[in-house]
Amino acid sequence: MAKLRILLKATAAALATGLAILPPVLLRIVTLGADKPAARLGARCCHAWGRAMCAILGIEVTLVGTAPRGAFLVASNHVSYLDILVLASLYPSAFVAKLEIGAWPVFGWIARSAGTLFVDRKRPRDVVRAGREMRSHLAARIPLTMFPEGGSSSGETVQPFLPSLLEPAADAGVPCYAASVTYETTTAEPPSRVLSWRGHEPFGPKVVGILRQRKMLATVTIADEPVVSRDRKELAQALWSRVHASYRPMRRA
Repeated sequence: MAKLRILLKATAAALATGLAILPPVLLRIVTLGADKPAARLGARCCHAWGRAMCAILGIEVTLVGTAPRGAFLVASNHVSYLDILVLASLYPSAFVAKLEIGAWPVFGWIARSAGTLFVDRKRPRDVVRAGREMRSHLAARIPLTMFPEGGSSSGETVQPFLPSLLEPAADAGVPCYAASVTYETTTAEPPSRVLSWRGHEPFGPKVVGILRQRKMLATVTIADEPVVSRDRKELAQALWSRVHASYRPMRRA
């Protein structure tokens, strides 16, 4: 039964992903590469994809606070690649990610097709370019979501936010909302072992472990008021403080 459940979930997830990325890809073809219409549609498709994937994988999402509206950026901690699905299920958004993700096999192509914005934080000029794209997205009322820790953590605490990743948001004067994401499992396995993934760990077994779960609980806390600062260090510290204050370390359910 466990193998059948894994197979059914994997098949359903692949179908949901294909259906979600198809509309923005087709729109780019029809409009000869027009970015904004495709990005706007991609954000809505990403929202539908997140809701579908959470249902398929058995992720029950509890929102503390209210999902923002209008033009905004959400800065969240990062403990699992499920964070993308969970946050996407709450509001339409394009994601901002480090450049390396765009080069990943399969996942990089999916991210690009969904309209993810990539930033090479090692190149100051690319940060400036990313800032222009972020301002353009927000002017088109396309919300953005990013993970300023620069990578996923073990879930024990919130790692410091990297000011370099928030420099485009600071330059653009973007209203930024702090969000914390944490998980619980309904099995004896602690969620930090099942859900968190560090770069040195094999990715395949983590995926199988997630597909094996019958139910997972995700809690997202979004701050009521945004932070706006032209100083990237102040912005990073203010957002980190709010996320850290609301974050509950992952534990066994």
